[in-house]
Amino acid sequence: MATATLTPQPVPMATESEYKPFQSAPTILEEVKAQQERLRERLAGALINPPPGTSADSLPTVPLIDIGPSFDGNLASRQAVAAQIRQACVTTGFFQITNHGVLEQARAGVLEQAARFFHELSEDQKQALHIRNSPLFRGYEPHDATFVNTDDQNGVQKETKEGFNWGYERDLDPTGGDGKYVELDGTSPQTTGLGNLWPSSEDLPGFYEKISDYYGQVLQLARHLFRLFALSLDLEEDYFDASTTHPGGIARLLYYPGQPAPENESSEAALEAASKLGLGAHTDYECFTILLSSSNPGLEILFPPSPATDNRPIWRPCPVVPGSFTINVADFFQRWTNGLYKSTIHRVVSKPGTGERYSVPFFFSINYDSDVLPLPERCVGKSRFLPLKAGEYVLERLRATQLLEATT
Repeated sequence: MATATLTPQPVPMATESEYKPFQSAPTILEEVKAQQERLRERLAGALINPPPGTSADSLPTVPLIDIGPSFDGNLASRQAVAAQIRQACVTTGFFQITNHGVLEQARAGVLEQAARFFHELSEDQKQALHIRNSPLFRGYEPHDATFVNTDDQNGVQKETKEGFNWGYERDLDPTGGDGKYVELDGTSPQTTGLGNLWPSSEDLPGFYEKISDYYGQVLQLARHLFRLFALSLDLEEDYFDASTTHPGGIARLLYYPGQPAPENESSEAALEAASKLGLGAHTDYECFTILLSSSNPGLEILFPPSPATDNRPIWRPCPVVPGSFTINVADFFQRWTNGLYKSTIHRVVSKPGTGERYSVPFFFSINYDSDVLPLPERCVGKSRFLPLKAGEYVLERLRATQLLEATT
């Protein structure tokens, strides 16, 4: 059992600018309301373009980390990669990885299945898989079925994305799992008969096989990354292993229609005005996200305030790096690390002339029935959050968001 030997560092505590202080451990509903308030505050003051005269080198970007050395069997190599991950997580919560071990054939195969799903299935075939048919929000998600930012429901722009969602299945797990998988509410798919909604093999031959190949490889990558996250927090390398034997792993195929290029030369402001909201501003829910994207840009990150941006948050495009994955910390892990690791606001914008875009986010969580106890104080300080089960957190976030929709 390997233990990290990272140089001890002071534990930065969550500041008022990041989180509203609570007199006691907040309830999930209080957390959701505070998160939505923070989202509104950041969006209200966000810059779209940098201040005049700002050099490109002074603006924030997403670090690129070669995680190849973490597979060489050497603890020192894994610790060196973990140190880079820590630096990214305590600043912006976003980084990109190369030499991750997921085969190009699997990556290309799942993007091909995304194109097939959204373009080859008829409307009736997609509607038969509609998320309204699943209490777990699995299946086909039309562009107007959901809003990741509840404030967008009354906005002028509607999200243009279409999605297809599925979750962990034992048959998708290369390890075979431990047979104990439960859903967010603690129920077993074997008992309820509820689970993923898949297109038939007659409608999309080979679809499930390609999805399974990709999902299995990314699931194993997620487990590997969690060991690096453990090292980055100065924990024993296997600290999270027992909590990822039947993990939460929601994945999506997302399609963003292309936007026509302008007929005449247009100003930057005109292009911005003609852009379409693909996916609203939000943070993710689980521990971390592994994102695969096609070559067209669209993902934008709301970087924290800095002197270079007049101490205002700024939207910046996420670099397009062929063969890489984009990783971001999600709310659950931010909560678990007591605010040390940052879950950062992001969105997808489709700009004129950029063409259609496909992406495959994989939202990784620990076993939904795991008891989530505070991490050691030496790593993250004294926790300000209530212990609970992992599935309870995500489920209550969804329920609280629905309540928030009715009261705001």
